[in-house]
Amino acid sequence: MGDFGIAGLWVLLALSLIAAVAIAAGGIWLAYRTLPDPVAEGHNGALSPFLTCVGLVYGALLGFVIVVAWEQFSSASANVSNEASTLTTMYRQTVGMPVPEQSEMRVLLRKYTDSVAGPEWQSAIDARTGSEGARDALNDMYRLLGSEKSSVATSPISQKFLDQLGTLASQRNQRILDAKPRIPGLLWTGLLFGGVVLLGLGGFMRLGSVRAHVGLLGAVAVLLGLLLFVVFWLDHPFGNYLGVTSEPFEQSLTVFDSIDRGS
Repeated sequence: MGDFGIAGLWVLLALSLIAAVAIAAGGIWLAYRTLPDPVAEGHNGALSPFLTCVGLVYGALLGFVIVVAWEQFSSASANVSNEASTLTTMYRQTVGMPVPEQSEMRVLLRKYTDSVAGPEWQSAIDARTGSEGARDALNDMYRLLGSEKSSVATSPISQKFLDQLGTLASQRNQRILDAKPRIPGLLWTGLLFGGVVLLGLGGFMRLGSVRAHVGLLGAVAVLLGLLLFVVFWLDHPFGNYLGVTSEPFEQSLTVFDSIDRGS
């Protein structure tokens, strides 16, 4: 998805709605070009079962996809918040470490947080990978805990810190995985094709007023376009200002400063 920004996101939404309305208008135009005028009696009654069947199947599919996409979006958001919370907990735990290791561990935690909030956040969006800065900081924390010369290894708090470090590594891996879209292309094909079929069948219905027909089908098109845009947005939780942002990590840096000041 890349980093659309707030303006790009609204442009994408506008394009989705315009495309949906254009398909609806095209269906009405095609119907009036191909059907006789007036249409045979019972035309709407014969077409109605097909429209109802497609509407029910498509509605069930679209509803299912939205629910799954929302669950994935919520999970990605919760994981980012948990990762930032884990960092804050680890930084507080350094209070119980000997001074030399405490200073080194705090430098590594800041390095990791700065990398995640900056280069790694963008690389996870663009390339679906992590950054070397965060990865190196994570590895250095493991080395510091495992060093035989380090007094941290014999500290009572070392095991709890090690458990938190394992949780942090797992949360980081999950965050990188969450940056990848989960809805397969085949399912997107079904959603888009189903929407076109539904609007096309709606265009072949006949109402007493052409303006009323265009207005009603246009409203349905706007609804479908909006819902498909929501699915796309939820499937790309990172990279836009209305999705999951790096704000929790920036908040963690603020907490780090407070801990350094002893508050």
